[in-house]
Amino acid sequence: MFTLRIGSAYKVLLILVLVVAVSIGPNAVQGGAVGLREKLSAYEQFRFRRQIEESENNGLYDATDSVISLTAANLKERVFNQPHASLVEFYNSYCGFCRRFAPIWKQLAVDILGWQKLVRVTALDCSRDENNAICREFEVMAYPTIRFFSPHYADGEHKIGEPLKEHDGQRIIDRLVDFMQHVENKPSNWPNLTTINRTDDKAALFELGTPGSARPKYVYLISEKDANATVGMQAILDFHDTPAAVVYRMHDPSASTNGLSVIDGSSLSVISLPIDEYSREKIREAIRTHLGQHHILVTDVSTKSTAKKSGDGSATTEQNISALMEQKQEAAIRAKVKELGPAVVYQADLEEAVRFALFHEIARFKTIDGERLVALRNLLNVLVRYFPFNDNGRRFLTEVRQYVLNAGEQSLDGEAFVQRVKALENERKPVFSSNHWIGCSGSREGLRRYPCGLWTLFHYLTVQAAESDLSNNPQEVLEAMHGYIKNYFGCSECSQHFQQMAEKNRIWQVSTKEDAILWLWSSHNEVNKRLAGDATEDPEHPKVQFPSPGDCAPCRQKILTNHHNHQQYTIEGGTEWNLMEVLGYLKHMYAYDRRNLFGLHDSSLVPQGAEGRSEWGGAAAVGAQTGYHSYGNVLSEIDIRFSALLYVTCIIMIVIAIKMVVKRGYRKKMYPHDILGKV
Repeated sequence: MFTLRIGSAYKVLLILVLVVAVSIGPNAVQGGAVGLREKLSAYEQFRFRRQIEESENNGLYDATDSVISLTAANLKERVFNQPHASLVEFYNSYCGFCRRFAPIWKQLAVDILGWQKLVRVTALDCSRDENNAICREFEVMAYPTIRFFSPHYADGEHKIGEPLKEHDGQRIIDRLVDFMQHVENKPSNWPNLTTINRTDDKAALFELGTPGSARPKYVYLISEKDANATVGMQAILDFHDTPAAVVYRMHDPSASTNGLSVIDGSSLSVISLPIDEYSREKIREAIRTHLGQHHILVTDVSTKSTAKKSGDGSATTEQNISALMEQKQEAAIRAKVKELGPAVVYQADLEEAVRFALFHEIARFKTIDGERLVALRNLLNVLVRYFPFNDNGRRFLTEVRQYVLNAGEQSLDGEAFVQRVKALENERKPVFSSNHWIGCSGSREGLRRYPCGLWTLFHYLTVQAAESDLSNNPQEVLEAMHGYIKNYFGCSECSQHFQQMAEKNRIWQVSTKEDAILWLWSSHNEVNKRLAGDATEDPEHPKVQFPSPGDCAPCRQKILTNHHNHQQYTIEGGTEWNLMEVLGYLKHMYAYDRRNLFGLHDSSLVPQGAEGRSEWGGAAAVGAQTGYHSYGNVLSEIDIRFSALLYVTCIIMIVIAIKMVVKRGYRKKMYPHDILGKV
């Protein structure tokens, strides 16, 4: 029989070890991931940033597309002073129209991939911090902004490329071809896109090619009735790199139809090639077929995939601890947000919306003047009055507002504004208690985030204005929102939709602060209805009418109106809103003391109680009633290290205890009191 001869102290210690080990577990280390990340070494922070760049911030285009992604660090290097032209899309990954436009841009890159020696299709994401300054330098006022840069384009003041306002794939190609036709400083390999004169000297056509190139075997002539047509130029570009063939276009206004013919270089005989439709595709097919009949193979490069191969596994093998930490943190945040439900307002989202507005959207402009300057003042006014910042944050906003007010009626330099805002943030730090989207985080890059945060911010401000007597203007928040969306919101299509909706819904007739709350709620639901099922919709966060019946059953009334006696009867189906219940629900949801602190790096920076509302009255402590906690402040760095040390120690002690038990061997029959001890 086994004999256990372990002292009482060992027994107690063993029980404690087991309890502590189970209670601590590895999750304790994960719980403080955000706080620990702030204490990482410089090298670990570098690796963390690299992992984020590689995995999270790919924007709307990646290595599987034919679109070349640019950054502020390489844009000028890849666009200026190059032997090829460049087509650059400046976009914002949070812009709804940009997301809908991305498939068009990708397909465009595929359609003209055969022209890549002459023109490259590229894109730059202006929503990323490191690209903010370059987008301002290139005067990107709306998203997406498309610019054409000709070969050998030189850097210099006001050298920002030629704008393309088209957003349809074929129209972009037509405009691109027109730009390419009028390039002045043409590289040696640039094809002749202008029309040639009709000539009887067929042999001369074989000598018109690029100097130094081999004499072609066939010359294809495209006869066009319209001198401004681009189909012929597109065909020329499609075969510009085919050594055995050269394509020219001739303007023939007397011709009854457009046509295609080929001249054989050996016999100078002319053959008409039938095409049943005058289009780029049909001309390309006819030329390819003719060349194929003469055993000349033309590779259709436009169908090639530009997916980049990994080359070596170093990037994969360098998936380090910080990358794993970030992934687990994201998963934990999504799980917690899902658990808390949709009707939660996070302090982190409010702060991220303000941060993005100041450091990205407003910072895009080289000059801030006129109506745009007024809109900035209105925004700063409502932020100073109602935004839930700590003392540092309130001073920061107040000083930013004063800086803008000091400009008077003069204009503000955009770069100077950015530098001043950064300097004030540094002087008053810490200002922001988070740098991460929480409730507005999307399931994929480019979904929700800033647009979600902006809606949340203005909903919150309308409620805070209604609960305050600092202003008698019921439209102050709506004025600030309307001015901001009109003048600063990067998605130009979204801005236009909002302005049209505001006019239709009579925004300037709102007469009370409560009406302002309901106006914004109703307009938000209208936008949700319009965008439901859109490319901008996050599948994990469908755009539904808010609040849902599950969140606020009394907010909806199921009624039927008898049009004879005008009485209303409750029925199943057909819903109407109970506006008083909706108003009460919104005031409760966006109340100052219901802000959730989950996801903050340091919740002590957030104003709580009367401290944070000294300008407009007291409030209960934030999060006290909800019981929610800061994600990043659950454990301090010391707590994490001690927990990890204790966990390892517990494992070692368990192993030692087991060895001691086994080592005792067979001594006597085991009785219960040998384990529990004698009384």
